Amino acid sequence: MRLALMAGLLALAACSPFKPTSDGSAAASSAENASESLAPEAVLLPEAFTGRWDASLEACKATSDMKLVVTQTELTFWESSGQISSITINGPDDVTVKAAFSGEGEQWKRDLHLVLADNGQTLKVDDAARVRCP
Repeated sequence: MRLALMAGLLALAACSPFKPTSDGSAAASSAENASESLAPEAVLLPEAFTGRWDASLEACKATSDMKLVVTQTELTFWESSGQISSITINGPDDVTVKAAFSGEGEQWKRDLHLVLADNGQTLKVDDAARVRCP
């Protein structure tokens, strides 16, 4: 009877997707670990850069061609939007983003240098400054 029980437990263990680790906890099989490592990681812009930005506080009250809406994953300009594909943190208020843009029937990739100033109330995109809208 003991031999049959041991054989059954060994067969069950062979089918299990988990393997015990040296500390006694269960670890996912190497096949599961490989598939998890292939999953894309989210690219998120620091929260301080997000918000609605425009040429001036007055421009924030109307529709302006300098309007820019920044989320942690996307930049939306007047007639185009770009999905952020990578971010380089140059400093706490200084990042470079790579984004895939589309607008007016065209698609392109572009690197943008974003710098916060005035305690986060001004955003400089390349050389164009915008203020944070309320």
